[in-house]
Amino acid sequence: MFSFLKPAPDAKVKVPAEKVVGTYRLRQTGVLLSICIGYIGYYIIRLIFTTEQNDIMKAYGFTTADIGLVMSCFGIGYGISKLFMGALSDKSNPKWYLATGLFISAILNFGLGSTRNLYVMMLLMLVMSVAQGMGAAACQRTVQLWWGKKWRGTVYAVWSSAHNAGAFVCVAVVQIATLMFTHSIAAVFYTASVVSIVIAIFIVLAGADRPATVGLPSIGEYTGDEVVLDDGQATRAELTDLSLWQIFVRYILTNKVVWAITLTSMSLYLVRYGIMSWIPSYLTQF
Repeated sequence: MFSFLKPAPDAKVKVPAEKVVGTYRLRQTGVLLSICIGYIGYYIIRLIFTTEQNDIMKAYGFTTADIGLVMSCFGIGYGISKLFMGALSDKSNPKWYLATGLFISAILNFGLGSTRNLYVMMLLMLVMSVAQGMGAAACQRTVQLWWGKKWRGTVYAVWSSAHNAGAFVCVAVVQIATLMFTHSIAAVFYTASVVSIVIAIFIVLAGADRPATVGLPSIGEYTGDEVVLDDGQATRAELTDLSLWQIFVRYILTNKVVWAITLTSMSLYLVRYGIMSWIPSYLTQF
């Protein structure tokens, strides 16, 4: 892993005890904005090809099957990516992890706007799916690091609204770019990338790694929450010494609860992405 993606060291200067509560609230606000707006940026990139599929078919001579191949590359790659990139996020600095995935996605999106070659598009979407897999995992880890059990569900629900907000902002970006650049398909992709790069910069400025990296006590120390490990020991540690492979096997591959959630989520996504991906073509062609 690149050095800037590794967890930051604890701050040498601690926040005075009388300022901990106020500083925590201020930092939590910035962190929440960074993950919500950050994930909106991910959705702008993720949906831009979907929203433009009809214009791409008309301008580039693609068939519906061609569009399906490109989107399938993203879907398959994204599913695999979330599995491994999610595990890798546990060993990372979530602020930089989130920003890096969005920045890479934006650069690859520039490429999508610059080519008319179907196979290049398929390759770009496949690589982009790996970068997109960094987003949700980093946001979820951030929620775990910055909020205790009492507020974690509420904050997670607020962050989840970024999915729908991202779809709305994506359509707004398309409309603005279409009006400004006289229906240029390439300009729509470029505009989406520029907006997402700006958002990536915001993530770096407003977000944070762990509370300890900014001089605050860990969320476990702050709220009194503890996590019980497999050996029955309680801990408030924010980092783990387990390797990526150990995390993957112990907490994912052999975890029955994770598999149950996975199958349920997969069933929901079949319907969700089936509608989201093809509704533009359906409304136009049928």
